Amino acid sequence: MSNMGEKWDAFISHASEDKESFVRPLAIAMRNLGISVWYSEFSLRLGDSLFRSIDKGLAGSRFGVVVISPHFVRKPWPEYELRGLVSREIEEDRVILPIWHGVTRRELLEFSPSLADKFALSTSEFDAQEIAIRLLREIRPDIYRNHPRAELERLSSGEAVRELQQEIERTREELEAARQELSEYRCPYCNSALSIRIDAPADSEEKHWDVREEFECGYQTFGGYIERPCPSDPKFPKFADYELHFFNTPEDPHWTWQCYAMGATDMARRLQLPPGYGTTREEAERRIREHYDRYAKK
Repeated sequence: MSNMGEKWDAFISHASEDKESFVRPLAIAMRNLGISVWYSEFSLRLGDSLFRSIDKGLAGSRFGVVVISPHFVRKPWPEYELRGLVSREIEEDRVILPIWHGVTRRELLEFSPSLADKFALSTSEFDAQEIAIRLLREIRPDIYRNHPRAELERLSSGEAVRELQQEIERTREELEAARQELSEYRCPYCNSALSIRIDAPADSEEKHWDVREEFECGYQTFGGYIERPCPSDPKFPKFADYELHFFNTPEDPHWTWQCYAMGATDMARRLQLPPGYGTTREEAERRIREHYDRYAKK
């Protein structure tokens, strides 16, 4: 049972010279197996205080995996870490899990007789993946019990991670293919959904037919020709692209003024605005502006 202050399953104490040959593959294999690891390459960030970070890692880990090598026994940093682990082991039971890495028993006896007396795993007998599995049995027996040996080997070697990454990549490719397939059902300018797609005659005699499409944003095409532009189209006409024509009709009992907008550009001619009616010239112009704003989604 871990204490409330413990954040990692294991702290890896090692000499930096042993990273490439053993420690990094071990840390990766342990992490692949589900062991939360305090390891300098995983846990230290730019600007971190080395002393504080190591002390935090030591205090926040249930076990200390000590990779003892000729480099380890000659360096001050690993010795500092080891002292921290030993002080915890005095209060707790079986905190230190030693690994011998190219070190002889004689060298270890000279460095720390208490460590030499502990049962240890050795890199002369097992590779990093196998040692990680054996550490899992001690550190996370719950995970070890619930996975068959073959599955643990797949996990520790990273094969399971690679398979997952491949599956994620396949899913990403399938989603991209689906997105491309669905793109024809979306407005190319604003991604609004297609609302209507019908076959319609292209001539008065109905000898030629084509496809008419309308999208929720108002974008309309017929046979690939834009009949009404999308408001998100950079070429969407401005209100200034219309010439306004006013007609006074005093005989009309409801509206005495009518305003018509004539497109002065190609895109403005495609976006035909309904007439604006009003009892005054200003009201008729305001209403046709309202028509424009509605189409422009303003």
